[in-house]
Amino acid sequence: MIRLVLRLRVFVALLALLVTWAGSAEAQVVRGLVRSSSTALPIPSANIVARDSLGNVLASAVSAEDGSWALKVQSGGAFELRVRRLGFEMSTTNVRAKPVSDTLEFEFLLTEIATEADAVRITAESSLNERRLNEAIRRGWKVFEPELVAQHRNRAQTFNQLMRTVGSVSVILPQNEGGCIRTTRSPGCLSFVVDGQVLGPNAVIIPSDIYFFAILSPSESRVQYGDRAPFGAIAIYTRSRLDRQPRRPNGRP
Repeated sequence: MIRLVLRLRVFVALLALLVTWAGSAEAQVVRGLVRSSSTALPIPSANIVARDSLGNVLASAVSAEDGSWALKVQSGGAFELRVRRLGFEMSTTNVRAKPVSDTLEFEFLLTEIATEADAVRITAESSLNERRLNEAIRRGWKVFEPELVAQHRNRAQTFNQLMRTVGSVSVILPQNEGGCIRTTRSPGCLSFVVDGQVLGPNAVIIPSDIYFFAILSPSESRVQYGDRAPFGAIAIYTRSRLDRQPRRPNGRP
């Protein structure tokens, strides 16, 4: 009889642990719409990304033809929703932690970005830099986007100064310019990768040449660059000729 009671107690304890684990594995359902702020029309193919306070991607989705989207976020705390679409300003909102049983709904109204370009360029395929940026976001890299870089690149004399200005809680900068950059996740030096070419941990980078850059974790950099960047990477993409010197409406440079 005593053995039966003990077995029942063990079974009840295991059942309680399973219920607790199942509850903790639930994901927060987040959904909503993306529309134009000027026309109220839906915006398809917008990229919606949920990130935690460290910039890690928790979930991502792409809006449908009617502007609707949905994703599941496995997070025990607050997170940020970021919406991007080519031709529109990026929009973000901070989401406070709520019970996972509640479905959260958000509507994003994006503002169109005015551009000085002729009709052919407006309807043409996106530039190489735009495709690189979209690919980096799709891969879930920690991206320092062009809007942020453009605010600070001309005032920084070195890449370390640029990093100190834009800030990153996961990056450890050297005390002097001769040292290498590390992350809190790895003791090794991050490798610089400029426009896809691995240059190693001690490359000289001119901040004013940068269009955007991204920090890759060791696992991400090994997948992308193999043994050439085993401890993580700083993927830098430089400004193109059109980024340096935009064309005027009459088509002359």
